[in-house]
Amino acid sequence: MKTAQLGIELGTRHLRICTRDKEEFLKIKNMIAFDEDAKLKAFGNEAFAMYEKQPYSIHVVKPMEHGVISDYTNMRYLLGTVLDHYFKRIRKTGLMIAVPVDITNVEKRAFEDLAWESASRVKDVTLVPKPILAAIGSGIDVNAPCGNMIIDIGASTTEISVISLGGIVTSRLLPYGGDQIDEWIRDYVKKNYKLAIGTRSARHLKLAYAKIEDKESAMIKGRDLVSGLPKQEKIPIQIVEEKAHSQVRDICVQVKAVLESITPELASDIMNQGIYVSGGGAAFPKTAEWIKEEFKISVHIADRPEDHVILGMQSYLKR
Repeated sequence: MKTAQLGIELGTRHLRICTRDKEEFLKIKNMIAFDEDAKLKAFGNEAFAMYEKQPYSIHVVKPMEHGVISDYTNMRYLLGTVLDHYFKRIRKTGLMIAVPVDITNVEKRAFEDLAWESASRVKDVTLVPKPILAAIGSGIDVNAPCGNMIIDIGASTTEISVISLGGIVTSRLLPYGGDQIDEWIRDYVKKNYKLAIGTRSARHLKLAYAKIEDKESAMIKGRDLVSGLPKQEKIPIQIVEEKAHSQVRDICVQVKAVLESITPELASDIMNQGIYVSGGGAAFPKTAEWIKEEFKISVHIADRPEDHVILGMQSYLKR
């Protein structure tokens, strides 16, 4: 652990890398693009700029799905490219990788193998439970003899964990997050407005809602399913609340199951400490309110919830 200088979070949507001695961290889109000859065309934010707009000669890949590596070869190539491009000056070093808890041993091994194979300068690899890092980034003292619950709502997964004495008491990984809201928005607009839109437009509507903007609607562009021509339509941003609330209700069902599985002492701690929420889904304006209504206990969301894991990793590296 003492040799680790780089911390890596492989998210479905973003790839984040931090160093032990710097407050800033790298945050880019977790995408890579190839041309028809399988040669690298772009990676990170440049690859994302091509997504849903590329010709048939360019292939854009998202190598992570539901919190695990879905395309090992391209994830290895992407991570190696990023390390060579941004961290070339760092010599032989240790890598720390954030991993979900509720995954198979094979999936965990894939994270470790990926780290070893992505760079020739790796000295050792340490896997750290993602909920521990999210909790540290949320301001929780994870080593205290006290039970704490952290709900990390990510792009394509939600992880519910109970932490005490520096370890994971129990954890449950759910296969849904912000991406599923994007998909619902696309389907809703298609069905009710006869307008085909892409992931970017759906996310634009979702973010407009999340930012609690004064406007009641957002102008969304797409293709008219009747005429086949380009079209723009005003869509009320409040439609997002319907799906967001539904997803939080589903999460609360799983939270209740987790609470029922732990000891009364830990449940009492959580009642006193409240529930901590991190991840991009925590940024929705009513997430805390809905969870609080369900369990009648306090809900805490620290600043920059989407970056809690990498912020926790920065603190962990300095230990």
